[in-house]
Amino acid sequence: MELRVIQRTPTVSEYNQLRSAVGWPVFEHRLVEEAFRNTLFSVCVESDGITIAMGRVIGDNAIYLHVQDVIVHPDFQGKGLGKSVMDALLAYIDQVGGKNTNIGLMCSKGREDFYRAFGFEVRPSEKFGAGMIRIKS
Repeated sequence: MELRVIQRTPTVSEYNQLRSAVGWPVFEHRLVEEAFRNTLFSVCVESDGITIAMGRVIGDNAIYLHVQDVIVHPDFQGKGLGKSVMDALLAYIDQVGGKNTNIGLMCSKGREDFYRAFGFEVRPSEKFGAGMIRIKS
């Protein structure tokens, strides 16, 4: 099995297939296309031409950057692919961000330790309040 980390945006189909594989909701084609047009940077991991992992960076490309959609297909989890994706995303962030750039993310429950290894802090903490989210119904 040859794995390749490639700087590219997945197709809508690849994206929704990965989301579905990990139990996340899928989105309408037009919404994914628009989201990808506004993505700053993304990578895919391929195995034998099939996309098995991905991640992207969204934000204003300067002060606020957000790690989004770090997804590894369940059949390939635990093999270091998430680390490879994060390394690529953070290398991009290091290039465009400066001192005090805010790098945010939301992670699935139970994945906090994975992101701690990259220097992320769980909220709330002494320094930061709770993160919040609202999902449109």
